Amino acid sequence: MAKQIPALTGIRFVAAAAVALSHGGGLFLQGPSLGLDISVGTLGLLGMSVFFTLSGFVIQYNYGSSIVGSPRKAIPDFLVARIARIYPLFIVLFLVELLTGPMVWPWLLGTKAPAEGFSAHLVPFQLGMVQTWFFANIAGVAPVWQYEEVGIVSWSVSTEWFFYLVFPLVCPLLARIRTVPAAVLYAIGAVAIELGIDLMVLMLQGRINLFALHAYGTEAALPNWKNTLILWIVYFSPFCRVWEFVLGCCLARLHEVWSAQDLRPSRALLDIATVVGVGAIGWVFWFTAHKPPFGASMSLFDIARNNIALSAPVALILVAAAQPSSTVGRLLSAKWLVFLGEASFALYLIHIIIFRRFPVVRWETASQLLGHLGALALAFALATCAAILLHFGFEVPARRRIRGAYQAASAEQRRLLVRLGTVGFAALVGAAAAYALRNATGDAITQSGISVVSGTYGGNCRWMSARGNTTDALAEACNGKSECTFRTEVARIADPAPGCAKEFAVVWFCKRDRSIRSSSAPDAHATSSALQLSCNNVARDD
Repeated sequence: MAKQIPALTGIRFVAAAAVALSHGGGLFLQGPSLGLDISVGTLGLLGMSVFFTLSGFVIQYNYGSSIVGSPRKAIPDFLVARIARIYPLFIVLFLVELLTGPMVWPWLLGTKAPAEGFSAHLVPFQLGMVQTWFFANIAGVAPVWQYEEVGIVSWSVSTEWFFYLVFPLVCPLLARIRTVPAAVLYAIGAVAIELGIDLMVLMLQGRINLFALHAYGTEAALPNWKNTLILWIVYFSPFCRVWEFVLGCCLARLHEVWSAQDLRPSRALLDIATVVGVGAIGWVFWFTAHKPPFGASMSLFDIARNNIALSAPVALILVAAAQPSSTVGRLLSAKWLVFLGEASFALYLIHIIIFRRFPVVRWETASQLLGHLGALALAFALATCAAILLHFGFEVPARRRIRGAYQAASAEQRRLLVRLGTVGFAALVGAAAAYALRNATGDAITQSGISVVSGTYGGNCRWMSARGNTTDALAEACNGKSECTFRTEVARIADPAPGCAKEFAVVWFCKRDRSIRSSSAPDAHATSSALQLSCNNVARDD
């Protein structure tokens, strides 16, 4: 058994807290500050980058050598250990929401079910933990946004599960790393591959959006924030983000090579790496808050910010944190932080359930903001306490029972269990794939004239909560027409930022058009704005 590194457990709580505070900020800190809005969102991106890179480090450190040495025995043991770690708490919370949520109660009461966001077709996605493996439009939204609180955060469970299945294939390559330069080169290669994916998405984003429009409808094209195909590719899908996991694996091999050769990097060098990593993360936050929010197209920074732009500097911090002589290693090894880090997975899954039990209100003054910060602190404390109870009261006992039962089984019983699990999982993946891909080659654009993709009033003032706030009204007024003039009015559309000179931005598509059209207009009076949409002179394929 590899020697435990307490700092890596401590940083797990930092990552979970970053995600929790990001979600809490979106609920408790709604107000007129665009910079605060964007920074809160970026905090969540940072937390996920820490999780994925750290996961690679921990998995390689704990299981890499055993899988390379005895793969036939170690791989099933590894997968059972991973299932025991993540599945019990995830599936219990998912089933609780499934049985108490808005899909079941309307059926029991004989009332109409919600029109968007809930479908029985998602159950195979969630049970197999493959909801991020396929892009789909189910009941109006992508699978990663289904089933309220647990469904929204459990997308990372699906992505991590993909990492675990890929890991045995990566192990033989990682075993070839026997020197420090080789470990560094492999790590740089992982960063380069993910950056290359980002570059490809940047160059092909127009074609990606057109495909999304035809295959899945306007909800799948930018700049709708939730359901876009591009966001799935660069943020949710495991096929892009697996390289952050591989980066973490390379860092673990670097740590192992140092230990095997009895090399001890100087504290000064490790602290410099930490400062560089923290500085790079700070720059991402600063640059994000000081650039215009992206509209109909995304820059390379907009894309990379969702993945490698934060994972690369996180890697420097992890390298330093794994060494107990470093300053960050000592700080993250604090007993209270390690204790909370043990319950980080429970905190990640439970926090949004607790946060959404509080009322959502806007702040307009500094005193109101202070009060909202107090409410957020209270909600976070409650979520942390609930996570500790869940971890030690359910998560740990369930994990021990599953692993104990597997170890107590005979060799023949284990082989049978592996076969049954493989067949069952393949069936769930097949069902999810069949449903997700059934309409991917169709043409969702059936109407002639204007098809609205998105309308946002005040996106320059409120980056997250304003996104797409005029889409429904704009679609109702303009869809199907060859020309349309739409005027925003605060009486019709909730004002996302009173007193701010808001910009009105619209994006639309015309049947047989080769591009997505966009237009915007500033609002000098901060009360209303108007834009004209047109499908005249549409470029045709013939």
